[in-house]
Amino acid sequence: MNPPVMTLGVLCQGIVPLSGDALKGVSITGIASDSRRVEPGNLFVAVPGQTVDGHAFLEEAVRRGAGAVVVEREMGETAVPVIRVERTRKVLSFFARRYFENASDNLLLVGVTGTNGKTTVAFLIESILGYSGLETGLLGTVSYRWKNHDESAKLTTPDILDIHRLFWQMQGDGVRAVVMEVSSHALALDRVLGLEFEGAVFTNLSRDHFDFHPSLQDYAETKAKLFRMLKPEGVGVVNGDDPAGEVMFRAARGKKVTYGERKPVDYCIEGVEEAGDETRFMVRGRERKLLLAIRLWGRFNVMNATAAAVLGLELGLDERAIREGIRAVDRVRGRMEGFDSGRGFRVVVDYAHTPDALQNVLQAVREFTSGRVLVVFGCGGDRDRGKRPEMGKIAASLTDVVFVTSDNPRSEDPETILADILTGIERREKVEKVADRKEAIHRALDTAREGDTVVIAGKGHETYQQVGSERIPFDDRAVAEAHLGFSGEG
Repeated sequence: MNPPVMTLGVLCQGIVPLSGDALKGVSITGIASDSRRVEPGNLFVAVPGQTVDGHAFLEEAVRRGAGAVVVEREMGETAVPVIRVERTRKVLSFFARRYFENASDNLLLVGVTGTNGKTTVAFLIESILGYSGLETGLLGTVSYRWKNHDESAKLTTPDILDIHRLFWQMQGDGVRAVVMEVSSHALALDRVLGLEFEGAVFTNLSRDHFDFHPSLQDYAETKAKLFRMLKPEGVGVVNGDDPAGEVMFRAARGKKVTYGERKPVDYCIEGVEEAGDETRFMVRGRERKLLLAIRLWGRFNVMNATAAAVLGLELGLDERAIREGIRAVDRVRGRMEGFDSGRGFRVVVDYAHTPDALQNVLQAVREFTSGRVLVVFGCGGDRDRGKRPEMGKIAASLTDVVFVTSDNPRSEDPETILADILTGIERREKVEKVADRKEAIHRALDTAREGDTVVIAGKGHETYQQVGSERIPFDDRAVAEAHLGFSGEG
């Protein structure tokens, strides 16, 4: 499908007043907020960002062929028509929606937010909707996908232009429902401004992004914005066991329900038991009961599956579709992704990069490990330093051998990051510091013996390592498999 061509008059009608028929008649071949993506005839919208301001790239946008520009402040003489508005970011969301033919209006939208579990819950909801007979799309940390389309995700939640472009493409391919992971950054920076959701799910809240949010309360209030974006007839599904759930519950429009293991909640989890390669449990509430079985490892996935199931029930989906949709998901890339080493021990690759997530994964692994638990992990550079010693303490307390290594060091010295992690570990005799991540994974695999489990945490599905300004190809699972002789070179 080719993007539409639209005049400024049509694009701006009811959004921004225009003076003169000449300006109204300017044809627009697309919209861009990144000057590097401007093509001839595009409308360039200069948006102030976290680190750069689009106004600084106005000349580049014009050189690349922008047919008109939208700005927040006086920019002097420009070779193309200029539209001045109070807030370019807000106007951009309205422009994107109209340019891509209001595609979002024709889609059932479900948003999932929280610190941990967003990706897994989104996969489970996607599966439930599919088993309900709906053609479904997914936008999340791992990928943007629908039907035969699958592209690697650049951001957990795309920018507003990409969101509407993707919705437009999905609608053209017959998609009727879309599940989105909605990050706090996206909510704070208005990347989802103007969207209306049929369903919203809150998983949990724990320490993360303290380089961006000044406090846990601010983090929670930002997450709660999703629940204010519910349609009046929509439903908010909230983890009632999490203290931050109350913030989400208060913010929710329309219908809202809670789920959890501790009463009082609207839907309570009961009778959790392991049965071979499955975990079975009952979800009971609102005069309904639903027996579920999941094939994902980890007790925390019982909560994730319950969140997805409750949303399905509240949306009026068939119970059989909910059960089958949940049971069908046996793997989520980089989320408790386990495999046999072929040498008598297991390997688990997980995205855990927060204290709470690391603790959950290590506790889950301990439950099914007869031998020792070994962990390879690090912390990202240029991010919240306060969580580094916390994660060091958790790793040392829940495992038998710890390999502290690099994650995505970005502009920081890896040795500085490792030193911060080590301040949280009092007893160092079971800790090895190996700055090179590949070497650390090799050391852990060579140290493991029969009955052990090796956890490689922090990067999960990622296929790169960010070192300075360079993205170096790196895949934890591929590195481990290669060293074990499965494929490629180690």
